[in-house]
Amino acid sequence: MNILIAPDKFKGSLSAHEVCVAIAAGLRTNYPDADIRSAPLADGGDGTLAVLNQYLHLRPRLIQTCDPFGRALEAVYLENDDAAFIEVAAASGLVLLSPAERNPLLTSTFGTGVQLRDALVRGKKNISLLLGGSATNDLGLGIAEALDFTFFDGRGKQIRPTGKNLADIRRIKLPDYRPWEDTEITLLCDVDNLLCGPSGAARMYAAQKGADEAAIEQLERGASHVASLIEAMTNQSVLDLPGAGAAGGIGAGLVGLLGAKMTPGFDLIAEQTQLDEKIKWADVVISGEGQLDEQSLRGKVVGGILNRCAQTGTDCYLFAGRSTLRAGALAGSVSVFEIMEIAPGVEAAMKDAREYLTKLSQKLVIH
Repeated sequence: MNILIAPDKFKGSLSAHEVCVAIAAGLRTNYPDADIRSAPLADGGDGTLAVLNQYLHLRPRLIQTCDPFGRALEAVYLENDDAAFIEVAAASGLVLLSPAERNPLLTSTFGTGVQLRDALVRGKKNISLLLGGSATNDLGLGIAEALDFTFFDGRGKQIRPTGKNLADIRRIKLPDYRPWEDTEITLLCDVDNLLCGPSGAARMYAAQKGADEAAIEQLERGASHVASLIEAMTNQSVLDLPGAGAAGGIGAGLVGLLGAKMTPGFDLIAEQTQLDEKIKWADVVISGEGQLDEQSLRGKVVGGILNRCAQTGTDCYLFAGRSTLRAGALAGSVSVFEIMEIAPGVEAAMKDAREYLTKLSQKLVIH
């Protein structure tokens, strides 16, 4: 029997690689003769860079940049001779701030822009930005600021393009030096949310970044206003762009101002891991993530795995810390195993996720 283990990370507990190891350990108890192979996956969110590096063997590039509040920070991106891979969370991530500091009206993606500028100056012709985990809602204008774009209010005064100032911007001036014009910039994201509206950057995500209701509405107005400026400049609407709501609207700003392209992060990972060939090889595929919910089926690892297994007729089993999927959300042949079914509580489930995954996989009966 050929078994492929192809999960996402269990956020806050285990990396995708660690999930593979834990599940494989349990499977070998009951299926010692099975050919078990692992393919750790990601979807463009935080953790994707580490997964990519397992397959591409990239070089780390450590540079001096700044965090979302402009404080000095050393951050790494990965590169080879022609390409660079930059994780937005490395310099603009929520993990860099304490809960008390979180405020998307004030935070900026400038630090990520410093990394992008470094890659451009060093001649990289293919640059991928991984959009998950940002502490910002500045539409990526901080990145543009680091590339020497300038922003002016109605009085002609130069202003910083942070979330609180978005609605005050009246003019965006492009720099004379534009190295991105000879570079393919790809934005990898794990959601398809639009920039504005109930599922947009502000109303869906800003609260977890520290915004109250008043701030959310201010950010929403600012995003809509900047989108109209971009459309006036480029004759391109970013309001209807799937994924533009990811990472505080970075997609909207960089597609509009830099000509970047958006793509689901899972598609790149699937290509780099030769996932389709591995699924064709497998008799059974095991996937999963920490929190299994409706969003898991849209642009995420689990959704991508389920779609591919459905196309090939391959049996699929899912492991999760917790599942809130509605009955009937999954095809009848897909079984879900939850750590919370055997753990005494959330804290134990998070702390001892490796042991619980091994126990769950020991219970798996493959038909």
